[in-house]
Amino acid sequence: MSTAVGAAAVLGAAPAAFADKIADAATKLSEASYPFLKEIDWTSPVYGSLPNANPVKVLAVINKALVMGASMDSAALKKGVLAHASAIGHVDSKGMIPLPDYTAINAAIGHMVASVPKNQVIDVFNAAGDVVRKEEVGAYMKSLVNSGDAEAAYKAFWEFKDVVAAAQR
Repeated sequence: MSTAVGAAAVLGAAPAAFADKIADAATKLSEASYPFLKEIDWTSPVYGSLPNANPVKVLAVINKALVMGASMDSAALKKGVLAHASAIGHVDSKGMIPLPDYTAINAAIGHMVASVPKNQVIDVFNAAGDVVRKEEVGAYMKSLVNSGDAEAAYKAFWEFKDVVAAAQR
């Protein structure tokens, strides 16, 4: 009887241990968007500045992001920090990180975002929208890469967002 109970416990625990919908969605997002990421010139100065950005509005984004960060589950936040630190150690000469690091970052961000109230995520999104003109940036960035890869990444991101939102507290 104890063998059966032990086996049932192990089998019963296995799905919980491996059933991480956010990590699964992060893998799908990463695999779908990695070709797009590889096409980007990460050494371009465009990624080091926010042209025409209003500094007060940039501070508003930072404030909303800090408020959201303070609300995050500390274990999820730590995993996110460690995933980013690991990836930084693997950046190549083109500014690109390996797929496993990218996947770990996406999974960590998904768990971090899922650990905060939705209104805080929306606050960050809205504040960022006041700084970056999505219609201008999106069209410009899309012109620099294969549009099919950009569209696949965009679609995968929205699917990932839906999984994270479903897990959100």
